[in-house]
Amino acid sequence: MIYVFTALYCEAYPIIQYLGLKRRQDINRFQLFSDDRVSLLITGTGSLNAAIGVTSLFSLISPGSGDILLNTGICGTDNMNLKKGTPVLCNKIIDLATFKSVYPDMLYRHPFAEGTVLTSPVPVTAGTEKRYNGPGITVTDMEAYGIFCAGSIFLQPHQMFFIKTVSDYESGEQLNGMQVSELLSANVDKIFGWIMPIHDELSKRRVSVFSDEEKTLLEKAAEAMKITVSMRHQLNQMMRYHKLLHGGFTAELTNFLEDRLKKPCKTKNEGKKCFEELRKRFV
Repeated sequence: MIYVFTALYCEAYPIIQYLGLKRRQDINRFQLFSDDRVSLLITGTGSLNAAIGVTSLFSLISPGSGDILLNTGICGTDNMNLKKGTPVLCNKIIDLATFKSVYPDMLYRHPFAEGTVLTSPVPVTAGTEKRYNGPGITVTDMEAYGIFCAGSIFLQPHQMFFIKTVSDYESGEQLNGMQVSELLSANVDKIFGWIMPIHDELSKRRVSVFSDEEKTLLEKAAEAMKITVSMRHQLNQMMRYHKLLHGGFTAELTNFLEDRLKKPCKTKNEGKKCFEELRKRFV
């Protein structure tokens, strides 16, 4: 199942229409729409409401290893080079209330702009103090951090995706529901055309098991790179993905180890660089 979370009905409407989702009457606290592949819940605005919505649904319907969480909706930005309507896939989420950061796994090739989303407790305008000047594309919303934190109780980071559509330049302008729906409608086909195959692959992975030889090779690679537990998890996911697409990875990973890791990495920073080289080669 693909579980979609939006803050507002106007953000959900294009998806409901595109997929032909039907309102479920057995859930009273939230508006929930679904078919046999997608369930969409409207959380209300704000990180707390978003976290409550995710937790409420997943407490009733326990997601599995083949399921996906998608948070989509509008966002603001102060980057005038981003056109309104641009979809941004978020690789980092920062809570502006606490300045804590979380990171969805980026394991799949994608056709989107990629950037950081800052989750604010209030709508961000030009006068809002953000205190973040990181590199790359930055957008703002009010829900992503809460959704990630709640979702991570039930799902792994590689199962959660955050795609935000630029709607304003933080100038304080107000969009009506129809304008929001029109902006998001233009991206629905692109988003679901990308995420549906990923869902299919994750569903197959539940029965995809590494051979003893593959497990040994993965352990050897992880030890040689001195990577963290989280990065080991990412390594396993990358190789499952590669195996599904190409039938195996033993020869290629063996070559990588022989070419790049004749000697184990001496430091964690060296290991991180090596891991990124491996990611580029296999994803």
